[in-house]
Amino acid sequence: MDAFIDTQLHPVDTCVVCTEPFSAKHQPVTLPCKHIFGHECIKKWLRSGRGNTSSCPNCRFVFFEKKNPKAAFDAPSIWKALCDQPPERLHAFMGKVWDGLRVLWQRKPDGKFSVTEILDQAIIPALVQTASGSGAQIQEQDALADCYNLVAASWDSLGRPNSAHGLAIPLVRLARLMSAASSMLPKWLTTVPRTNRLFWKANACLGLTEEKINWDCLMEAAKLENERYFPLLHLYTMLASQSIAHNAQPTQWPVRRHEVMNLVLERCCVKVGGDHWKGKPSNQFKDVLVVVYEELRRYHLEKNRMSLRGHDGEEGVVKGVWALSSWIVRKDGAAR
Repeated sequence: MDAFIDTQLHPVDTCVVCTEPFSAKHQPVTLPCKHIFGHECIKKWLRSGRGNTSSCPNCRFVFFEKKNPKAAFDAPSIWKALCDQPPERLHAFMGKVWDGLRVLWQRKPDGKFSVTEILDQAIIPALVQTASGSGAQIQEQDALADCYNLVAASWDSLGRPNSAHGLAIPLVRLARLMSAASSMLPKWLTTVPRTNRLFWKANACLGLTEEKINWDCLMEAAKLENERYFPLLHLYTMLASQSIAHNAQPTQWPVRRHEVMNLVLERCCVKVGGDHWKGKPSNQFKDVLVVVYEELRRYHLEKNRMSLRGHDGEEGVVKGVWALSSWIVRKDGAAR
């Protein structure tokens, strides 16, 4: 006993957290596990430290169970959680949306799908299948499951109207964007993760509340002064490129300006936007678009370059062709 008293009973002079000696301003406190720390030090540890801060820094005795607060169950919170999902998860969801859209195209070849049809046949089944797919372990807080629950519950409570509300708005907008693009994309490209990632980013940059894609957003992006809507410009340019690569080209490229304009507007405005885009492209944008289309056509057909497919690093080509086309239009205008 004497040996224990002489060798093992040590006075506590300093705090093991900050290594500073105790004093009138740095008073010691004893935790339930009997370890002693500075009062302010242990408070800081418990409230704002990193790691396992609900237990003793010395012996890891647990003082209290941490509660895991659930994220708010509302449209903005769930939309943010959706956008933060791993790319492979979003790709899986969008793959199911493509499947649903193909079924709708078979039923209605004109592509005029109602909101009810899009939700019932594409969006909601895709959410269900992705959130509870075979082999997938759904966590307590799962963004896709939460999205399904909110969209389905809200839609049912409103009597399943032919209109999008809340979280359904950006999802219906995404489906319409994908549907319009399907006439220009080869089927295999819709199964590529990078393509679906670009579709998602192009739609997500428009926010939560806009029911339709606005031509003003695309025209702002085309000025290359604001990065916010650039994903939409990237996708739009990729679709123009795919139109050149996979749609039949005129035997002889038209010479008259109005004929070229009509061809480009048909392929890049009517087919892409149709009735589901808000507003209309300006005359200046149309002039630049014609040059963009011609430059892409030269890039693919004359230089034998691969069509745009949403690759990383493709942004430089997109910015370059729009900057060059804008310069050509300004130069021609100044010359006249």
